[in-house]
Amino acid sequence: MVGLISLNYKVAPIELRERFYLDDAQKIVFHNLLKKKVGVEGLMLISTCNRTEIYFEFENHIGKENKFIHSIVKELAEFRSFKESLSPYLIKQTGSYGVSRHLFRLACGLESMIIGEFQIVEQLKEAYDFSYKHRMLGPILNRMVQKSLETGKFIRTNTKIDKGAVSVSYAAVEKIHNSIEILEPRFLCVGLGETSKLSIKHLHQKDYSNIKIANRTYSKSKEFAKSLGLTVVKFESFKKELPKVDVAIFSTSSKDPLISETELTEIMKESHSELLIIDLSVPRNIPSECDNISKVKLINVDDLKDAVNHNYKKRKSQIIKAEKFIEDFLSDFDDWTNSRQLRPSILSIKKQIKNIVIEETIENVNSSSRETDVKLFDSDGFNKRLNKVYEKFSDNLVRKIRQASNNGKDEKAISIINQIFLDD
Repeated sequence: MVGLISLNYKVAPIELRERFYLDDAQKIVFHNLLKKKVGVEGLMLISTCNRTEIYFEFENHIGKENKFIHSIVKELAEFRSFKESLSPYLIKQTGSYGVSRHLFRLACGLESMIIGEFQIVEQLKEAYDFSYKHRMLGPILNRMVQKSLETGKFIRTNTKIDKGAVSVSYAAVEKIHNSIEILEPRFLCVGLGETSKLSIKHLHQKDYSNIKIANRTYSKSKEFAKSLGLTVVKFESFKKELPKVDVAIFSTSSKDPLISETELTEIMKESHSELLIIDLSVPRNIPSECDNISKVKLINVDDLKDAVNHNYKKRKSQIIKAEKFIEDFLSDFDDWTNSRQLRPSILSIKKQIKNIVIEETIENVNSSSRETDVKLFDSDGFNKRLNKVYEKFSDNLVRKIRQASNNGKDEKAISIINQIFLDD
């Protein structure tokens, strides 16, 4: 059995999402906490600017789903010292079909702020690799993630779901392009993560060239800037650059704001032009109060929802097509997960049949045969014939069990099958 707790941009404001953002170190601590106090048997955590999602496995807690998911929510709230009720801001799901459906849609970009964006695929791969490396994954989660990536690849190849705007960074550049009336605006890009790189590349593609880059690792920014013919400034100097630019894009992993309202107010006294700030970071790099400063316009990821909705309407026909493909992949995965419920009985059946057909047959024949015949019954040919009988009989019985239980979907049938065939 698997479950999901999702705190995402559809149900939770940015203030809450940034509070529940988990870095890699926190993921390990939280996994160990859930394993010890709740008893999760598999875990994968995705934490981005738009969502924090907890995928968990709990095969030994079937029948206690609501209690189990409540315990995880409780631990999450305590882990982040959140005193209010967290439930109104969460999407909760249990069961392989519902959870895998959400994950498959996520991998295809259908749950993203901008439909079809590819960045979520890289984020999903990173989350999977991290969980695999730290031995967090259970067998169902492991297969579910791999199947979701396979689904996403197929849909991006066979639809136009990822054509056009593919990320929040592109929506930000579109917003800049439609807002700035200056012929040759001056840009400052602070941070050089994947989102920031995409923003800079999109700006460059629109023929904006007056771009300065500031990043904590100077060598990294210098190498990237050289590839596009751009300028680099030291990270420690980015505040001095703000009065000299028209647009500043912030996209760093800093847990704390990079500038205060007071600091920015003083900085803007030196500027003779308006400053458009695009903050793509979660947690936010720029406090919301800065939007009140004269000559400053502040836009964060939630302010880009209009562009997102526009893209959603444009891609509606592709969404319907993608969802049909997803249902096919879901059906295959659902059959696999349901058949897993039959696994204990199937193993027990095969063990019992093998004992009866092979071991007891040989024992009985040997005990009642003459010495010359024993060699015949112990021969490889005789054993092969017995194994063939065993395989044919057991495969036929397993096939009938799968049919009777609708391949593991009929819980009442599974219960009866387990009572008949499971060892006490």
